[in-house]
Amino acid sequence: MQNMFYNKKISKTFDLKGSLRGRFAALIQEKKYGKNNENQTQGSENDAEVETDDSKAGSEKDEGPVKSIGTLLDGDFLEFTAGRPMPMHDRAKAVFHMSILNDTLFLSIINVLDYSILVGIDEENKELVVGIIDFMRQYDILKQMERVGKSLPMVVGSEAPTIIQPPLYKARFTNAMERYFMTVPSKWTTI
Repeated sequence: MQNMFYNKKISKTFDLKGSLRGRFAALIQEKKYGKNNENQTQGSENDAEVETDDSKAGSEKDEGPVKSIGTLLDGDFLEFTAGRPMPMHDRAKAVFHMSILNDTLFLSIINVLDYSILVGIDEENKELVVGIIDFMRQYDILKQMERVGKSLPMVVGSEAPTIIQPPLYKARFTNAMERYFMTVPSKWTTI
């Protein structure tokens, strides 16, 4: 497994799936450790830290309640960008877009879902470091049954279920990446 953040000074990391349902890091942390643990850790000087610690970026160690949130999620990304897309130069956006389309097409063809894109922000060099991760889950009979089970209690008019078929997952993912990132023209950009 490669470390895509090697030799980078990543200040924030985001795990983006294209869905907003339950996609705030604070909600995940609260579900995992409960509300009581959140109150117990208050009073420490490190509690105001929400950004990632560079030495632990992307680590998912399960060593009890954590004082800072390492990897942020879709909802946190939209808060970070104030609901606006993250700007990218036109050439970088074109490469990013084609990579997303090619990778998601391949993953959809081999029936894989639940993948996400890991975005690291290197503020010192003003770079985004991105890569698709978590592409190990196939849409098998267990996932199909989970999808049916989770969609039965949903009422009409509510959001779509979080577990969807690979072609629909691909469409949701690529549409979200188009909303999350935008092209910023330079003086050499053709119109």
